Amino acid sequence: MNLRIEPCTAADLSRLLAGPVDPMSAAHHRERFALQESGEATYLLAWRGAENVGRATLYHRSKYAAVRAAEINALEATPQGQGIGSALIAAAEAIAARRGHDAVGLAVEPGNPAARRLYERLGYVPWGHGEVIDVWTEPRPGGDVEHRDPCDYLRRALPREDPAPAR
Repeated sequence: MNLRIEPCTAADLSRLLAGPVDPMSAAHHRERFALQESGEATYLLAWRGAENVGRATLYHRSKYAAVRAAEINALEATPQGQGIGSALIAAAEAIAARRGHDAVGLAVEPGNPAARRLYERLGYVPWGHGEVIDVWTEPRPGGDVEHRDPCDYLRRALPREDPAPAR
């Protein structure tokens, strides 16, 4: 597949914003890179050659107060069905594990069954405390629009490394 997944750099951000880009995507890239620069998140980009084919944000602490886990947010893969989303999730999980997290969570809208099937196939299960409300702002020329989307919250325990055998 020749897929490369790395945290976004300033050069990547410039490349993503070059040329025609819709205002919502541009705002998203800037916001996620700023979260990374502040230390709140890692903004992962998937590349196939010079083409950006996916992205995901790993929050180092969930944006939902009741959740105590790292969190994957705004996963996008184009085209779908080629393992890009799975690779982004695996990369986010590896970063979370290196940072000492024992679990990763994510929110999924009930109207997105394809995403939920992917997450469940990768071992994500309902967290057991009901839905969360995903609040996000969409920039629009006439003024920003706030969204409040009810979502199911799924969680996956991260594998623990076995300690070295005693000698």
